[in-house]
Amino acid sequence: MSKKRSDYYIQSIKRAVQILNSFTLKEDELGVTELSERLNLHKSTIHRVLVTLEDESLVIKNQITQKYRLGIKLFELGHIVQDQMEIRAYALPIMKELAQKTEESIDLNILSDGKRVSIEKIESPHDVRRIIQLGKSLPLYCGGSGKALLAFLPDEEIDKVLHKEELIPLGPNTITNPVQLKEHLKEIRRKGYATSFEERILGSASIAAPILNYRGEVIASLSISGPITRFSKQKISKFVSLLKEAVSEISTSFGYPKTIIKF
Repeated sequence: MSKKRSDYYIQSIKRAVQILNSFTLKEDELGVTELSERLNLHKSTIHRVLVTLEDESLVIKNQITQKYRLGIKLFELGHIVQDQMEIRAYALPIMKELAQKTEESIDLNILSDGKRVSIEKIESPHDVRRIIQLGKSLPLYCGGSGKALLAFLPDEEIDKVLHKEELIPLGPNTITNPVQLKEHLKEIRRKGYATSFEERILGSASIAAPILNYRGEVIASLSISGPITRFSKQKISKFVSLLKEAVSEISTSFGYPKTIIKF
């Protein structure tokens, strides 16, 4: 007999989510007694969950009323989601145009806990093409998309990533020497784009460039990828030019001054 989805629930997490979902715009502060009655849970259970949520900044306690309201951490998490949604909304029409001009796969990646994650894609119309997996965490140190993100992070952030990540070879041309990789990242930053030829996947090539916000911070990367056999020198030159135009347009939407983009 197959298990139901609810069989996998962790009861304490479910209760925490139920408590968070109890807050509304009209009822932005709730006490232990109110939550206990509303959720039909013992006061001690409600209190334990609230203490845990408070320590994680997911709720905050009003010391005057002794009631709780949603915490700043939820605002931060919501802001991340909003940024992702905005990036996708701004990038998608430009990605479609880029896909039509290149006839290769296009994908949009963001940073997530020292990795890169694809959040939007348009696959090539060719039968032989790179298959992009949305939502999958991949390393930053190899592949065009990852390197375009990593190279434009502050130097101290780059050091943290390289210290945490084991530089294992994933493809024939993966750079696994930290010193060489840092020099390579400097070159990417100077050029404004990253290339990858069989660094992560045998027979695959990609070109990627960063999307910057109004503070000049990298918030995403956009890449063109496909079989290495279709990435001739002539096509690479064309792809780089088209990609730079695309990321410049998206970056401008996020407040990065178009007149000073140094690509």
